[in-house]
Amino acid sequence: MGRIFIVCPECRQQLSFNEVPGYQNMVVECPKCHFKANVSVYQSGAQARGAHGADEMPTQLVLPPQYTLDVGQIRVKATNEIQWLKPGTNVIGRRAQTGTADIKISTDMYMSRRHVQIDVVKTTTGYEHHLVEINSKNIVKLNGKPINRGDVLILKFGDVMTLGTTDIILESNSEEATRLAN
Repeated sequence: MGRIFIVCPECRQQLSFNEVPGYQNMVVECPKCHFKANVSVYQSGAQARGAHGADEMPTQLVLPPQYTLDVGQIRVKATNEIQWLKPGTNVIGRRAQTGTADIKISTDMYMSRRHVQIDVVKTTTGYEHHLVEINSKNIVKLNGKPINRGDVLILKFGDVMTLGTTDIILESNSEEATRLAN
């Protein structure tokens, strides 16, 4: 993989970054004027190599939700309580003395002690988040719609899971990436 050269359309600063898979769909932030746009908005190729300005400041690639290098977190909407996810299996459930969930987030009587599972899976392009229905006694809703027993669904940042009466939002560890996903 080579080096990609582009020019900021706002300040004409020459920017460069190491080529990564899927860079054509990424958002770039100019380190000089902080203009943010998809790579396709910037001039590239021979036009970029002739631009003025030094390339001393690092170019920031803002990764889209499907190409994330962070593991993510969940946030309880009502309380803003944040719990970090870990690679692998994360069982989420009600906070109870006899609960065995990895992440205990609520005392909601309508939430099971082991309500749902989020598998954080490393892929060639980053991490994917899989919502796994684990046959809890209570239903799970994803973005307001009930999911079926045994379903495995791919989540994206900004998705809202309802466990009992508690809304939980999947977020990037980066606040900026979460805002862009919504």
